[in-house]
Amino acid sequence: MFMEEGNKVTMPRQQNSVTKLLILTILLVLHIQHILGEGTAQGSSVSDDSTSNRSWNIEEHDEVSKPAEPGSREMMTLHPTVFIPILARNKEHTLAPFFGCLERLQYPKDRISLWISSDHNIDNTSNVLLDWVNKTKSLYHNVHIEVNEEPQAYDWESGPIDWPEERFLHLIQLRQTALQEARRQWADYLFAVDVDNFLENPDVLMQLMAHQKTVIAPMLESTKMYSNFWGGMNQKGYYKRTEQYVHILKRNVTGIFQVPMVHSTYLINLRDKKSTQLMYSAPPEYSGDVDDMLTFAFSARKAGIPFYVSNQEYYGSLLIPLDGKKSLTDDAEQMLHLKLESMVADAYLPSSEFIPVSPKLKTKFGFDEIYMINLKRRPERRQRIVLSLEELGIDFKIVDAVDGRALTDDDLKELGVDMLPGYRDPYHERVLTRGEIGCFLSHYFIWQEMVTEGFDKILIFEDDVRFKESFVPKIKALLHEINVNHLDWELLYIGRKIMEVDYESYLDGFQHVVKPSYTYWTLSYMLSLSGAQKLLAQKPLGKMIPVDEYLPIMFDVHPETDWADRFYPRNLKAYSVNPLLVEPTHYTGAENYVSDTETKDIWEYVLEREGISATKDDRNDLKDSSNAPKLNKGKPDISVRGDNQDSSNAKDGQTKTGQQSDTNKLNGTSNQQVEPDKQPDKVAESSVSGMGNEKSSQNEVNPHTEL
Repeated sequence: MFMEEGNKVTMPRQQNSVTKLLILTILLVLHIQHILGEGTAQGSSVSDDSTSNRSWNIEEHDEVSKPAEPGSREMMTLHPTVFIPILARNKEHTLAPFFGCLERLQYPKDRISLWISSDHNIDNTSNVLLDWVNKTKSLYHNVHIEVNEEPQAYDWESGPIDWPEERFLHLIQLRQTALQEARRQWADYLFAVDVDNFLENPDVLMQLMAHQKTVIAPMLESTKMYSNFWGGMNQKGYYKRTEQYVHILKRNVTGIFQVPMVHSTYLINLRDKKSTQLMYSAPPEYSGDVDDMLTFAFSARKAGIPFYVSNQEYYGSLLIPLDGKKSLTDDAEQMLHLKLESMVADAYLPSSEFIPVSPKLKTKFGFDEIYMINLKRRPERRQRIVLSLEELGIDFKIVDAVDGRALTDDDLKELGVDMLPGYRDPYHERVLTRGEIGCFLSHYFIWQEMVTEGFDKILIFEDDVRFKESFVPKIKALLHEINVNHLDWELLYIGRKIMEVDYESYLDGFQHVVKPSYTYWTLSYMLSLSGAQKLLAQKPLGKMIPVDEYLPIMFDVHPETDWADRFYPRNLKAYSVNPLLVEPTHYTGAENYVSDTETKDIWEYVLEREGISATKDDRNDLKDSSNAPKLNKGKPDISVRGDNQDSSNAKDGQTKTGQQSDTNKLNGTSNQQVEPDKQPDKVAESSVSGMGNEKSSQNEVNPHTEL
């Protein structure tokens, strides 16, 4: 019977005493059974004392009290907590790849807190951020987002890319607020990542933590010599280029390096006591420029915290800050170029699965057809070039290239393919390869289709083209210049290897068109109907040479007059854009370089047809010569060939030093002094989106030579 006393429940005293006695009896019985069990297990030799000792030392048999085995793990620790501030302004075009990289990080998302802020936007950045947060917030430990639609600009900025002091002050305030919030949340790390930085290596966060540095950055790469660290700093705290910077950036040396500055992407270990002294707000004693990087570095130096950068692996890429006068379109073009460059390196920037990407409008730029030539047995090339053309918004037709490997002697006879008598490769002293025949036929069949269909103009790409930055606006500007000036063209190179740049000059009234000299490669070119008709009228299959030798013959600049004399008339109206708009994905001899024209196995057929007797060893020597890379494919070196000719007998008035004689001219240009403003641009264009009148600085790379 239970009785209630106030808030307590009690039992009668008599019943309570009986219960206690029962409990003691049960405990005594259990104890006796335990003693008997110990004795039975140990045998009759176990003494009462030892049995008694064992029975009372119950903790000995507790599994937890056993000595830990070497290497055993008694508990699973959680990953450190990471706080990632995300600050975005007018970066709609970078958010899909940025979050694509963030989503792929090999790190538990429930240990990551995101702090997102966006303001002063004139694009759709705010809506993209809000939509992404709504779809992903349940994956992360915590997500905070603050978006301000107004104002859309700072009072003193000249455009959305400009950085007035007011904008720097606002950024400093945001970064300081984020740092304080990370500390308030007791985060172990703060991982600063700008939204135009792309962490393509998913292991980057774990790898940075393993180095146990207070501040460390993963080295990111751009399309030029820009990165997220400095190699040197002058006395005023400004950037200074050093030899160490170049070595680190180019990975001539790899490791962890102490540097005077890291920015854009870096990891801060907030568990280090010294990190409490880090700040973005400028202290009273700071006298430098208003800049979040400089104030942060100042606080680190004051606290005795060194900066480190790691280039042990490839971690990712970043955009280059543009001049304040540029536009968002320029920045978007830079983003597009970075995507295309990642495809060349087989990296392929990921895109967020939570951010839909609208399909791009397709264009042919006014051409009747745009052709892309690709061998079916090169699917990796097809994938890259198809994705590149789609990113550029180009409407194109895939042409399955003629595979030289598959050509039989009967195929060649049926097509009427015959090599030009006396042809030998100028560099390797060999005859035509099957790959070169296949390449010629691939272009030839396009010329035929153009004439059959009555196309007015076409554009041709080979599958190994690499698009220069701002390709689309630049080719539009080129076509506009051609139309405005009523240029009567039949072939116009978009990409090529220039063999004699000194003999090229701009056409009168043109800023981007030159008269081409002796030229190699058929990477990309425009062709008119009359141009295709002229190329076909020569019936070149019966006197075949490589297609990139045939074209210069047809506009009468080829130095081998013996070959050129087999073709008449040589009056193709040929021009070239300058600077070039495409280049090869890989240059001869570079890593991953593959040639589909430098093939062999046609030698015996050719030798038999020409009635040449050769031993097996002789034929093997010829075959072996075809495997050497064409590092300097061009006119034969007379001294190397062993001809007893002096420089006065060189082809087309060319001396061995490459100078033009007074009595000969190439393509309408002579050795007379060229006006400075008509000299072709010999340097690579800078990262501008349009084709302006300005020429690039002289410290850039020459596009007319192999890099």
